[in-house]
Amino acid sequence: MDVPLAVRSVPCMDWLTVGVQWLHVLLGILWMGTTLTLDVIVIPAINRLPIVRQREISSNIGARATPLFQVVVPLIILLGIVRGTALGPIRSLDALVTPYGLTWLTALAVTVSVYGFGLLVLVPALRRMDAVPVTADGGPTPELTAATDQVKRLVGVELLGFLVIFTCMILMRFGL
Repeated sequence: MDVPLAVRSVPCMDWLTVGVQWLHVLLGILWMGTTLTLDVIVIPAINRLPIVRQREISSNIGARATPLFQVVVPLIILLGIVRGTALGPIRSLDALVTPYGLTWLTALAVTVSVYGFGLLVLVPALRRMDAVPVTADGGPTPELTAATDQVKRLVGVELLGFLVIFTCMILMRFGL
């Protein structure tokens, strides 16, 4: 079987670029895909459940997702920096004022902001929700309802940040 010329002549640095890009995109899909799944499938599905059950499900998701994304997101950011600079077109400060450079900077700033939003706003909101007591018979209090609704809204706000990041990724693919 013949190997296409394009594959046979790929230098080692290109394979490194492919590997970094692959991992960067895979981890980005994991992070953004989780948020999309929560906003489009999980939250609407659990909205039909009693509020105490909603909190239980949300707490379990948060307990699983938070430590995972405390590793995944810094890797996404690091790989994006490497992909844009050492393995990409940004080799000088002048390159940052090109259309690609400005889009790359926007993507980086929004990604760091969305991650910070998650750590500083969303995670504490989940913890506050977990700490709200229920009534003596195990029912919801108005505070629990408000805290649960706040977490749902914050996940939606996070999704807006992802849409900006995603748009930047598409623009950069086309050199913008």
